[in-house]
Amino acid sequence: MFFRRLTQSSTRWTLVLSLNLVSMFSVRAATLRVSPTGAQPGDVLTLTVSPSAGETISGISMSAFDTKEVKFYAKPDGTARGYVGFPFDRGAGVQTLTARLRVSRVVMTRQNTPDDVETDEIVTARWVARGRVFPTQRIRMNSSTASKMNEKAAFAAEKARVQYAMRNSYAAPLWRGNWIVPTVGASSSAYGRRRYVNGRWWGQHNGADIKAPSGAAVRATNSGRVVLSEYLPTLRGNCVVVDHGCNVFSVYMHLSKRLVNIGQSVGKGQVVGRVGATGFATGPHLHWEIRVGWEPSDPNRVVQLGLGF
Repeated sequence: MFFRRLTQSSTRWTLVLSLNLVSMFSVRAATLRVSPTGAQPGDVLTLTVSPSAGETISGISMSAFDTKEVKFYAKPDGTARGYVGFPFDRGAGVQTLTARLRVSRVVMTRQNTPDDVETDEIVTARWVARGRVFPTQRIRMNSSTASKMNEKAAFAAEKARVQYAMRNSYAAPLWRGNWIVPTVGASSSAYGRRRYVNGRWWGQHNGADIKAPSGAAVRATNSGRVVLSEYLPTLRGNCVVVDHGCNVFSVYMHLSKRLVNIGQSVGKGQVVGRVGATGFATGPHLHWEIRVGWEPSDPNRVVQLGLGF
């Protein structure tokens, strides 16, 4: 199918989006708005779809950047809200996002009875992105630890395990207010840095590293529910993932201890673990991520800008 129908969860409607845009549709006054203006790579984009007067949104299909299926959630005012990460490998300039809507409108038939008519519409938003330069970081690591870089099958299996835990986000915001930095310490590697390990390309950094002593408290960056608490030895070590609703997740890696369980609700600032050096790590620190679906975003930008619903 082109897109799925709306499904209800926790008294709210989830608009689940699919792929495949087509070209010939009647265009009406529905709109797609993107914020923040002047976004940079690493930002979380807030998407708002508003129907035209007298119409109700019943489905949306959208892909964006590296996200094949953007998810939207209905708001009480009839609009739909979604989030997507603007990847770190994108440049400055004009960007275009397009969504296909299924909308319904009540019309009167010749027999003067109401009839619900559905139509498809295309909405497009154009916005200007600012560029961002990410520095290069060269890391030295002992050979036994660095040899893990060759364990491609193990890395893939670990990635699949985390993705499986993040497959179903709660269909409403679980976060409240501002977002906080989860531990006290100095930044040792920022989001997006281009990294080499022992001279070998390792990729761009998906999160932010905070140098802190082993055993230091790691606190939830905002409220949510735990969807993963597990030891993943190849890369992440002791790892906790918190679902904040609306397809937004935070990830805490290399912990010495995990102090929460899957299914547990956590409040902002609640201790979820302790700083450590488990997994693919050179010393005690917290690797902290915020992801929209599977797209990594800059967690410090989320703390700076927040997320509104």
